[in-house]
Amino acid sequence: MTTDTTSLTPNRPRPYRFGGKRAIEGLPAALPEAARAYLDVLPPGRVVGFPLAPLDRTGVPCWFVSLFLDDPYFVGAMPSGIGYGATDDEAIIGSIAEIAENLMPSVALIPRRKERGSYRDLVRVFGAGAVADPLTLGLPAGSPVGRDTVLEWTETIRARTGETVLMPLDIAATDYFELSPDYVPFTNLITNGLGAGPDVDFALGHGLLELLQRDGNGLLFRALDQGVMLDLSTGVAPETRAMLDRLEALGIRAMPKFATDEFGFANVYCVGYDRDPSRAPAPIALSACGEACDPDRERALRKALLEFQAARVRKSFGHGPLALARRITPPGYVDAFIEKALPSLDKEESRALAAMLHWIDKPAETLRGFLADTVYSETGTKPFAELPRTEMPDGQARGRFARDRLEAAGFDVLYLDASPPGGGVGIVKAIVPGLEVETMSYSRIGERNTAKLIARDHPLIRFGQETETLRPVRLTPEALERFGGQPLFDVALAERIVGPLYPLYREPESHHAPFRLERRGRAA
Repeated sequence: MTTDTTSLTPNRPRPYRFGGKRAIEGLPAALPEAARAYLDVLPPGRVVGFPLAPLDRTGVPCWFVSLFLDDPYFVGAMPSGIGYGATDDEAIIGSIAEIAENLMPSVALIPRRKERGSYRDLVRVFGAGAVADPLTLGLPAGSPVGRDTVLEWTETIRARTGETVLMPLDIAATDYFELSPDYVPFTNLITNGLGAGPDVDFALGHGLLELLQRDGNGLLFRALDQGVMLDLSTGVAPETRAMLDRLEALGIRAMPKFATDEFGFANVYCVGYDRDPSRAPAPIALSACGEACDPDRERALRKALLEFQAARVRKSFGHGPLALARRITPPGYVDAFIEKALPSLDKEESRALAAMLHWIDKPAETLRGFLADTVYSETGTKPFAELPRTEMPDGQARGRFARDRLEAAGFDVLYLDASPPGGGVGIVKAIVPGLEVETMSYSRIGERNTAKLIARDHPLIRFGQETETLRPVRLTPEALERFGGQPLFDVALAERIVGPLYPLYREPESHHAPFRLERRGRAA
């Protein structure tokens, strides 16, 4: 332990100004009230927005909004958000809310007092119920981190009681700005579980649904796609049926698929392709996917379909040729975005950049071939009408439903409250130890995904002798006893399974890959 655990240590406090006048370009003058509420809590900077819908023939409302921060402290930070919906207002609200939920945790965490010590040391001071056990947080297979490892911690809140629970920054943080200068996290920071809304209850529900969505589908789609198509012959609402029919008329085959209905949620996703690959807005659009998890199957299917269409333009805009992006952006925007983001681009995960560079110089037919046996696979069907149909009046009710189901199953629902002072909006990062994500990308795996793979008799999990590539799943002693031994995760097999499909898991910053590709071409 490197600090006195009875006194939390200050970490780079910074003052922030919120609200006030700001330069806003490209957005409608009459913004929805919810969009204004999110704008009012953002740090000072120039806001630029524009629609992405012109990139694709679907025409689904989709907006991109960026915040060029005034504060030089965030060197290389280029906060941006993409929103979609049935209307432009829905899309604009979603895009600005995404900026808030990605940026405000940094604004909240940077000045917050941190704890540094090991789990065992902190438990001696604060008690076991007030400290998250790192062995329950989905450590990377083979990680040396354990209960005696010195980590950096911050406060989260137990939703059920309001108690404080210390959480490693490796899990709580979403950006490297939030870490102490000398701190190296035990895994790549991720934004999974972020949520925003008019209050904390709504935001927590948003975050929990994302956690459930990705925990539920993580081992069932992308490179591990099980090919279970939704049978939509009955139970589909007329407006959703009309959306499917329109996509078919446009020559786009939408493929809604089933992941799971665990905890009483409809966990579905939608992939698809242009029947004529040359009609894709950019080849990368063929990898578009929309995901959803909701207690109401109809709401889940609608979200997955809308997100699938939004992903077509999002990927084309962010990873297609820069000339394509320049067609729909204000003059000079793309170059200004790259210049602002450039200091952080070299810090990006190199595998994600390399994999995307491998994709974006390929023709659509080649990318379709990459996806044919996995993403586009069809091995069976699941009747849509059999999925859960619990209708909820609002986001707060969905959040309470998610909390109740998780807590009834024995999970501890925690959240980092990043809501700005003064109310107006709620912003959180939901954290539920035991739910898992990033197994195939970062080899993060715990008891839950280990059990799922064993139930499928999947060779990713073995028992026996640890090797360089057969790495131990880091588990509590109780979990090891339940398995009757030490499970090993085959990281080499995971890499082979993912193969060329890594861009389905992690993407570089918008415009980074095409920028590097163009620069490489000029240098040749």
